[in-house]
Amino acid sequence: MLPANERMAELLGLDDPSIVQDVLRNALIDPLAESTSTRGKRIRGQLVTLGYRLVSDTPASVLATKQCGWCAAIVELIHTGSLVIDDIEDGSSVRRGRPALHIQFGVPIAVNTGNWLYFWPFELLREIELPAEKIFYIYEHCHRTLLRAHFGQAVDLGARVESLPQCRVAAVCLASMKLKTGALMGFASILGGAIAGASPDVLSILDEFGRELGVSLQMFDDLGNLIGKCEPAKRYEDLRLSRPSWVWACAADNSTSRAYEEFCTAVRSLPDAHELEVWSAAHNLVERVRTCAHGYLDAVFRQLKERLDGTNVRWSRRAFEDLRELGEEITVAYG
Repeated sequence: MLPANERMAELLGLDDPSIVQDVLRNALIDPLAESTSTRGKRIRGQLVTLGYRLVSDTPASVLATKQCGWCAAIVELIHTGSLVIDDIEDGSSVRRGRPALHIQFGVPIAVNTGNWLYFWPFELLREIELPAEKIFYIYEHCHRTLLRAHFGQAVDLGARVESLPQCRVAAVCLASMKLKTGALMGFASILGGAIAGASPDVLSILDEFGRELGVSLQMFDDLGNLIGKCEPAKRYEDLRLSRPSWVWACAADNSTSRAYEEFCTAVRSLPDAHELEVWSAAHNLVERVRTCAHGYLDAVFRQLKERLDGTNVRWSRRAFEDLRELGEEITVAYG
């Protein structure tokens, strides 16, 4: 999905692109190859195909299969770009068990690479062979997705959770999750529905489902950060940085004011985790976060079924069950 040499020549618009070829190789192409070389769980990419299957009334054609695969790759590229920038803003040194991109290539090159990955998908969308009106619709939602994700990142960076009133913590954390993680999951669902030719009402249902599934994914991801399941080196990072996470939300929502202050004090003791571990065990924090995440995930699928049943669309029960399996994969992978 990275630009081939002939495509680079067209994009650059230079009389002699070879003049900067070696510079771009070192400052962009190699970092791009590194950032896209490690495969994550590809949950967002899978959502494109499952969204298509859910609302399509015919089996996927060769063209539709190609379009779904192309759009899945586009979504994953946007996600990869966001991870590059996130790692810089969070001061993270590790990503998927390897040095973060800014550690390998320096912050300026990593920033440029991450930002480039926000723009490249707009070029790739031209290749998916959809009618012009659908391409315009997808462009519009891609742009909105990027805006929402950056709003979410601003909330992430600006909301020092421990300084918020306890009564606001859960709402601020949920807003961050819906904007930051939910936006891209909603866009992935929309892409699948658009390829299937779904109506605006059905696309709205898919968008909401994807965004809410994204919130659920983030809940389990936050749980994983608490227990150190996925990346032990990043354990407690969200708490240490006082960034919105569902762990903060559960601690604030289900504790007395005194107990919550004790939690904040324990967090301030990090990286020494002893006080936090004692508090977590005494207040059953891990199980509270896990139970809440499972409940949210169940509600997401219940609402999707109810909304689809309220339309005159023939939707696929098999695809719905496959989506449920994807939800279960999330619970196992992160929690």
